[in-house]
Amino acid sequence: MEAFFAQPPVQSGLAPFVVSLVLATALWRAPARWQGLTIVGALLLAVLLIIGPTLTPLTSTRKIVIASLSLPMMALVLDVVALRWRTKVGIVILAAVFALLWVLWPVLLRRELGDAVLLAGGLALYVLVVLMAFARLSSCCARLTGAALCFAVATGVAAIMAASALYGQLAFALAAAIAGLAAVRLWRCGWGEADVDACFGLAGVMAVAVPLALLGAAASVYARLPLMALPLLALSPLLALVPFAVRWPAWLRVVIAGLLTLPASAAAIYLTWLAAGAGSSGYY
Repeated sequence: MEAFFAQPPVQSGLAPFVVSLVLATALWRAPARWQGLTIVGALLLAVLLIIGPTLTPLTSTRKIVIASLSLPMMALVLDVVALRWRTKVGIVILAAVFALLWVLWPVLLRRELGDAVLLAGGLALYVLVVLMAFARLSSCCARLTGAALCFAVATGVAAIMAASALYGQLAFALAAAIAGLAAVRLWRCGWGEADVDACFGLAGVMAVAVPLALLGAAASVYARLPLMALPLLALSPLLALVPFAVRWPAWLRVVIAGLLTLPASAAAIYLTWLAAGAGSSGYY
């Protein structure tokens, strides 16, 4: 059994997918804000299988994990507070930017002030754009699902090509978690139904966006992901906002939203492939 759970396809694919299915089914009748727990629970299991339960040494990856698990919980609390949606999103984005600086701090300390400011500012802008894009997508769960699934896969493929197998595994685990949640929602609502636009809630949106944004940003520093690939990755979820018929079946809108993200995702992966070279396994 231990050998079975030690296999990467199980750690970052099967296990988080099954956990997502179970949690999504259990939370089906709960308010939409609780759907974020599905992604968080699946990611937590993947982290336990891939990295282990210890938080020491406090590497960049463990910092990303801590932020990825804690910020959705903060978003869950904000969901019940009487604040405007934009204010809630702004608070989470600000926290995510601080988390990014925490992840990058050892690298920033070793750079000249000007270089450090440029690097931190550019990567903070990437995180900002990704989180704002997913916040906009939250009004339509079909768009959100398709865009999130393809963005997670693109981030995972790019991270692996950039010599960061660990970041790639975590991104694929998020893709599996999204797929499990989407499967339950589509099955319960009916694959041909158009009215399945109940939002995942702020916690669900940020449970996807925060870890993927941090993984992409960190891969450009701790691995070989070219900085020029980040604008293309950030463009990926934005393309899912392109208007199309809202009365189409839910499954079709999920597919179309995913297809809309493909040009930018493919371009980012291609740039990473061009820049890739022999290197370390990327387990930081």
